[in-house]
Amino acid sequence: MFHYSFNRLRSSVEHRVWSSLYSRRDFRTPCHIVVFESDDWGSIRMPSIQVLNELKEKGCSFSEEIGYDKFDTLATEEDLKKLIDALCLVKDNNGNYAKITLNCVMSNPDFTKIKADNFQNYHYELFTDTLAKQPKCKNSFNLWLEGIKLGVFVPQFHGREHLNVQLWMRLLQDFDENTRKAFDKGVFSMLLNNNLSIQKHVLSAYNISQENEKQFLVDSIQDGLNIFEKIFGFKSKSMIAPCYTWDFDVERISNQSGVLFIQGTRVQNHSVLCHSNSSFHYLGERNCLGQTYLIRNCVFEPSSTKKSNMYSCLSQIENAFNHQNPAIVSVHRQNFIGSLNEQNRENNLIQFQNLLKNIVNKYPDVIFMSSDELGEFISNNTIS
Repeated sequence: MFHYSFNRLRSSVEHRVWSSLYSRRDFRTPCHIVVFESDDWGSIRMPSIQVLNELKEKGCSFSEEIGYDKFDTLATEEDLKKLIDALCLVKDNNGNYAKITLNCVMSNPDFTKIKADNFQNYHYELFTDTLAKQPKCKNSFNLWLEGIKLGVFVPQFHGREHLNVQLWMRLLQDFDENTRKAFDKGVFSMLLNNNLSIQKHVLSAYNISQENEKQFLVDSIQDGLNIFEKIFGFKSKSMIAPCYTWDFDVERISNQSGVLFIQGTRVQNHSVLCHSNSSFHYLGERNCLGQTYLIRNCVFEPSSTKKSNMYSCLSQIENAFNHQNPAIVSVHRQNFIGSLNEQNRENNLIQFQNLLKNIVNKYPDVIFMSSDELGEFISNNTIS
């Protein structure tokens, strides 16, 4: 026990030291730039609270502690209308509304086809088809398009699916009890062995463990980026790996399809196959392919923890600006979802609206950007 605690302490100290060292190299600008990066759009996650409760009674475990399985599901028409209204409350120094980078999952498992195929092969459906099946989401994609036209929504690539398909299919084929129970309810987000580690979660799409899994990863990324272009009519210039877990192969494959910017946090988790826990990055760093890393340095995640509220986010934005860094805010989809818990959406939207108002009042010269726009700004203002 002492050995375990000591290793955790040492790891925490090393993390802080390396983060501090890398932060000194972050891209700097006198411009007050704010970027909101929001993950998981398109993923079905938890169909209903009833399903969550039924699966818990059957012994399945979920990440309720950080909110996702308790609050996160497809965005309904009401969710989207209210979010668009919130973003249109303010304008930046250029006269543009506040905007959110919607990091999109392009598909969900097709549970019916997988079962009909006796769990031998994976099948998926486009997220637009998933939306069309849900009574409260039938017009949701049209609202996505409305938000894009207004300039408040900027879709970017999060993955073909937010799921480690090969691991999940092995669990299904091996008749893993909890995985099968969740599958029967249209759910794939259960925890493995009650382990909250994002690197070991079934949602960690690129966390491959065997050499022969690489080809599926290559195909899924290429396919996902092609689907993205077909649905939205333009290529995704940036991407973020599910659960912040990826190896160099992901960067290489995405680069071949036009991805120029890699969103993430200071720490990059590596796959089991890589045999290396993590790497550190700084904002504006370029890899050998010329891709630029975008590093989140602010957090607005009240659905995960009450401490991650408007006040703490404003303080983090101020700190970023004091160091002449753009403020890149992590704000997952779950914070704007109300169909599983209406109060979740209402409370968070009030905070979000106040956050936006405080930003423009305190920094009237603020510029709202999407992730790809910030990437272009950094590229155009960095001396090679």
